[in-house]
Amino acid sequence: MEDQTMLIGIDVGGTFTDVIALAPASGQIVATFKVPSTPEDPADAVIDALQRLSEIRPLQGAIVCHGTTVGTNTLIQRKGARVALLTTQGFTDVIELRRQDRPTLYHLDVRVSEPLVPHERRFGVHERLDARGAIVQPLAGVESLVEQVRAADAEAFAISCLHAYANPVHEARLAAALRQAFPDHFISVSHDVCPEFREYERTSTTVVNAYIGPAVQRYVRRLDHETRRLGVRSLMVVKSNGGLTSPDNAQRYPVHLIESGPAAGMIATQAYARVTGRPNLIAFDMGGTTAKAGVIHDYQPRVTDEFHADRLEGGRNVGGYPIRSAVLDIVEVGAGGGSIAWIDPGGVPKVGPDSAGADPGPACYGKGGQRPTVTDAHAVIGTLSSETFEGTGIHFSRDAAVGAIERHIAQPMGWSLARAAHAIIEIAVANMTEMVRLATVRRGYDPREFSLLASGGAGPLHAALVGAEVGVRDVLIPPQSGIFSALGAVLGEVRHDVSATLLQPLEALDPAAVVAAFEGLASKVAGLLAAESADAAQAQYQRFADLRFVGQLFELRVSLGEVHDPMPAVALIEQRFRAAYQDEFGFDLSGSRIELVNIHLVASLPLKMQGERLFDPAPATVDGGAHQVRAYLDADGHTHQVPVHRARDCAGQSLRGPVLIDHSGSTIWVPQDTVASVQADGSVIFKLSGG
Repeated sequence: MEDQTMLIGIDVGGTFTDVIALAPASGQIVATFKVPSTPEDPADAVIDALQRLSEIRPLQGAIVCHGTTVGTNTLIQRKGARVALLTTQGFTDVIELRRQDRPTLYHLDVRVSEPLVPHERRFGVHERLDARGAIVQPLAGVESLVEQVRAADAEAFAISCLHAYANPVHEARLAAALRQAFPDHFISVSHDVCPEFREYERTSTTVVNAYIGPAVQRYVRRLDHETRRLGVRSLMVVKSNGGLTSPDNAQRYPVHLIESGPAAGMIATQAYARVTGRPNLIAFDMGGTTAKAGVIHDYQPRVTDEFHADRLEGGRNVGGYPIRSAVLDIVEVGAGGGSIAWIDPGGVPKVGPDSAGADPGPACYGKGGQRPTVTDAHAVIGTLSSETFEGTGIHFSRDAAVGAIERHIAQPMGWSLARAAHAIIEIAVANMTEMVRLATVRRGYDPREFSLLASGGAGPLHAALVGAEVGVRDVLIPPQSGIFSALGAVLGEVRHDVSATLLQPLEALDPAAVVAAFEGLASKVAGLLAAESADAAQAQYQRFADLRFVGQLFELRVSLGEVHDPMPAVALIEQRFRAAYQDEFGFDLSGSRIELVNIHLVASLPLKMQGERLFDPAPATVDGGAHQVRAYLDADGHTHQVPVHRARDCAGQSLRGPVLIDHSGSTIWVPQDTVASVQADGSVIFKLSGG
């Protein structure tokens, strides 16, 4: 990959699309900038950004690494395809019955997410396999079933037959019949998308893949075509596991892209942790629409195999849609700079989860927004100004922000303008603090052992407030913090996680069967890597197994070493599992039997872009005085003059708060009497008064 002219990272956010371009051989940053996102078609903003970049440097031979929210937005906005579900007769209502658990156990008015496929588009198939994959009832009536499906006028198909993970023969025949009858339709098959047991989760994953499939397919195809037209060598898409993949693989498995953008931010945080020797970091990313938090522990992000997409509705947990897929463990809330402040029927002010987005955006953007947002609150108190948005196409208006907050919050609550603006910020901070606690304390981590790394356009502005509430040791603002997810996209690697269910007692484990199962996974990975632009011969392979005590419902993952290593003995596998169980839960169930549930094969292929090149020290600056003084409105309505510094002018210096720092596309707020140290690599570090 040394011969391309540029490595380009692009992250599409709810308000801005962030761009960073690097020269891979030297690590030199060619360009960084933001353009307004285009919600109607996010590809427009990506193409506009590339055309702007082409005016700086030719795109011929470049690689574009792209984090996308198309799949997520399609699901959240319910703009997906008309899906028909084909499943074993008698099991058509699995996606509606769920597991009969409740998102909130003691609420009498509990609501759950509506199934993505209505009852009239669910079709029972005359077939049946047992749990070992043996045919109990042969597949029959395929032709008549195809005609029934034709009448449903579906745009995509999801096929999820009972026990297909053990034997895909019936699903494969159904898929072949549908492809022949509907050659242009998107088809999602469970033994390919999620070859694991647990009928509800497998069916849900397959259905979500079909539901968002056509939208993601159209988006990726258009983007791939347009980037090639502009001279780009190849397009790569960020997956939920933080890895990169080709357009072909992205179109095949859209469900693997649900957490694309947030995952890129975690990869950048991991790179920063390794370069700076900080093993424990809390990644706090606040953009225009949402805020995200994840944990880097011992230099590694936490990975989970199941998450629930779109489980919040109006701030309330409604269960969402379970997806069985490797994903970086990230907690997300609707608390971004564009989150709208409002008053509920009980007279209580709230912030989010609805967002003003990119169009019309916050009132202060001057694009017609009328509702007050977190960004408007900062515009009112003076922590944001017109200089913050230079080069973004935003026409900043503090007066518009004042009018929106006065009209919708201050006057209805009987508050002063200053109190209303600070209340909006405090509520947003409370929401984000709970989010960080969910990512740390609820996962068994002590925040006092971590540093908070803040990124995103709005993250550094709130980092001190959130960090103080959570109780972290210190706060870090990395270089390029305002476009950190775009940076993470180019620091990733091609990665594919494939799995299979192999349910059997550990003491009766058949080594030959396990080896054969891994060979099957290796064959699938080889097909995926063949669609990548990178050299598959350089790929590295890791084996894992999910185990549990007999009778339990959830598993723990243990390593089985690299694919070329001998398979560990059963006694060693048991030892690793019991040690992992002890670490996770604090005790061991001695004497209890263990069973193997799933096996996993992870293939990774680095892009040869090393993160440390981006953090080279710069010469210390002698003259780093404030370039302006800004009026700051405190909660009591008093105005103070606060100096504003540029981080690039203050390398090697320390600044005492209160102070504002302009820093690579974002603004840092340093509280009263807190000392911020501007590092030689451009990062900013400060300890909190209670840290």
